[in-house]
Amino acid sequence: MDYVFEPRKKVPVFEEADVIVVGGGPAGISAALAAARNGAKTVVIEKFGALGGMQTQAMSSTFSLLDPAIQGGVITDIINRLKAEGGLLRDRSAQTRRSAFTSTNFDCEVYKAMLDDMMTEAGVKLLYHTTGVGAIREKNALKGVFIECIQGRFVILGKVIIDSTGNADIAWKSGALCMDDGHGRGPGKGRHMGLGCRFYISGVDNEKFEKFKRENPEEWKGLYGGRSLVRKAKAEGKYHGYRESLIVHASKPGIAMIEGFNSPLAEGHHGWMIEDITAGEMDLRKQVWSAFKLLKNNVPGFESSSVEKTGTIPILRDTHRILGEYVLAEKDIYEGRAFDDAVVVSNMGPDIYGPDGEHVYEVVRPHDIPYRCLVSKNTDNLLAAGATISADFYAFAADRYCAPSMCTGQAAGIAAALAASLNVTPRELDVNLLQKTLRKQGAPVSVRDLPADVLEAYEQRYQNNRQITDL
Repeated sequence: MDYVFEPRKKVPVFEEADVIVVGGGPAGISAALAAARNGAKTVVIEKFGALGGMQTQAMSSTFSLLDPAIQGGVITDIINRLKAEGGLLRDRSAQTRRSAFTSTNFDCEVYKAMLDDMMTEAGVKLLYHTTGVGAIREKNALKGVFIECIQGRFVILGKVIIDSTGNADIAWKSGALCMDDGHGRGPGKGRHMGLGCRFYISGVDNEKFEKFKRENPEEWKGLYGGRSLVRKAKAEGKYHGYRESLIVHASKPGIAMIEGFNSPLAEGHHGWMIEDITAGEMDLRKQVWSAFKLLKNNVPGFESSSVEKTGTIPILRDTHRILGEYVLAEKDIYEGRAFDDAVVVSNMGPDIYGPDGEHVYEVVRPHDIPYRCLVSKNTDNLLAAGATISADFYAFAADRYCAPSMCTGQAAGIAAALAASLNVTPRELDVNLLQKTLRKQGAPVSVRDLPADVLEAYEQRYQNNRQITDL
């Protein structure tokens, strides 16, 4: 690769803050609200025109395995607000401890507007259509984040920076130690999960479709359906996709949501390489239209349907993660391990999209996420939240999901606010103070906080559902 030299220039300071949150997905939402509610002057940098990240831009509008005994605080506020504003489409949290996998779904558009209001009420400063492109590094600390937007290039100075980009953008580009490992074993060792997407179809006669499913339980029972239809179309060269079935949800009256697509990455390729992302986008679009035509031409209820909306971005699964003071391990989440510095409880298991399109979801015990997984190993004032936290591939494949991401965001936001107010680095922060504050604000911090009957229910769930392939 050839190089050119950029000319040096002055970069104006756009803002100074206590806490800079880079990325407005589930982790960033919770981090910003938690930081601001705990007294920190907080700025959020978001590259799109709304909050939500994968939940809105990729239309992954769900909270999986939501359980009020496991998640609390900011996430509870958000769910209650969605209910009050009519944006909660399906709440299955009451079934979580009995089922291998449940999803609580919401309306993306209600969610986006509601989050704007919540940020305004908390005093968070939002910068939409703004990208964090790098950081000012001085020795072992970051002094600020470079941003670019239509207005130009600026810097925001801050005491604590939270990387909630989902792919450790700021951490990686600032020189913080990061991991980008893929599958740890098997034929796909070293390879990465591919890109995913979902899309919406309008003009669907949902009653007709549901009747058809009841009449064909072998083909449409459970989450996955259309098995023989997909196999036949693939054999005839009429279907472009890697899976052997479809996931079709009746979302709202006249609307169906289709998900479960995957564009694999070849060995040596990554979800953060722009050419791979471009190729994946194009491949996913072919899959979407192939699936739509298959449904429209073959499945009752879809005769008059049309594609309503595809995501603004693909679902990026594994890219970079920080290397923290502790790396959460696969063994930790299966054992349901408790940590003395725990700040989050997660009930999510690894949801792994294999390198060649295969899919495995595994059930685990509720487990702790320690504070050390949020603290950068070599950058004093850098915290991570969401999919960016320090975890091995298998623990990451679990705790990258929206509910645990929102909880690690809350922990990072409170830690950042406390560190800024006490004039200490996040590494120096008394974790007991952080845990006390989290509990006071409604968040369980460890499996040790959970009632015995809750742990018993999850243990039974674990014993009944060790591994589920193509859930």
